Amino acid sequence: MDLSIMLWNVQGAASPGFRRAFKTLIQTYKPKLVALFEPRCSGIKADEFIRKNRFERSHRVEAVGFSGGIWILWNEFLNVTVCESNGQFVHLRLIDMDRNSFITAVYGSPSSLIRKQLWLELQRIARNTSYPWLIGGDFNAILHTEDIKGGSHRRRGCKLFNSWVSNNHICELGFKGPRFTWSIGTVFERLDRALCNTSWFTNYGNSSVVHLPKFNSDHWPVLVNYADARNSGPVVKPFRFMASWLLHENFNHFVAASWETIGDYVRAAESFVRKVKEWNHNIFGDIFKKKRRLLARLAGIQRALEVHKSSNLARIEIELKKDLEEILWYQKSRKDWIQCGDRNTNYFHRKTL
Repeated sequence: MDLSIMLWNVQGAASPGFRRAFKTLIQTYKPKLVALFEPRCSGIKADEFIRKNRFERSHRVEAVGFSGGIWILWNEFLNVTVCESNGQFVHLRLIDMDRNSFITAVYGSPSSLIRKQLWLELQRIARNTSYPWLIGGDFNAILHTEDIKGGSHRRRGCKLFNSWVSNNHICELGFKGPRFTWSIGTVFERLDRALCNTSWFTNYGNSSVVHLPKFNSDHWPVLVNYADARNSGPVVKPFRFMASWLLHENFNHFVAASWETIGDYVRAAESFVRKVKEWNHNIFGDIFKKKRRLLARLAGIQRALEVHKSSNLARIEIELKKDLEEILWYQKSRKDWIQCGDRNTNYFHRKTL
């Protein structure tokens, strides 16, 4: 089957803005496994976040105060086993159709002294792994001089990072999107990346890496897509009623004209679903397509800003983020749910009766 993994240093997972951003990325890119770094919350708040985002399985390395932390989230249809974990990585085994592969989600410590232990641990894993192995996340280190732009002095690539890559024949997967994955002010760095061993490259040579648009964090999310050659058929998406439809001025008239009162409920519901999908596409405007277009435009603007600083481009980036936030609020905000959530249930219950 097609699999995708999202790796993201979120720099805080408790805010409503981040939660809306996270839901949008999950809905748009549909990762099957997610690794979040620096969530800056734990305990009951973490449990609530995972439950609301409908992940049946999870593993957490809790943050120490507001520092560090790694969350791994996945759905129960994935056969995932946590092999080992600590404050700098979580090492997983994934079994897909009897094929073993390993995934290591990395959060390198900001302290270079502590980060030395990470390279030793990854060296140990590399020596004992002959299966396909993907290594990705926020390494908090750069490989090459060109992985940094801006700042008052020039930095070189991390020697220990480079030694680990060359000594273990680790491969770069390449990427699409902006080159850098972290920025603050005029400084850009590629701290987040996805790497693999030769066995992964041989078995999943069609892997692709995308740096998704950046918002609600200083880090760009990294998405890894790959597919098993023994792919399964397409998945049929269930119909979803959107509470935001109820805010459209003509929706009540549309329902009154479209709901067939003659015949049984099942046929009436099937007919209405067909009609409301057409109405959503032609009249309301498919909100998911709007989000995808905004995300694509945001990614393009952010790529351009890496090359050339422009007040006009910066203004457009701010406007796109604002437009995206308005769509997320309109679609999923708690206020909409409080105002409209019960109305759709009651309305269709009355119609059924």
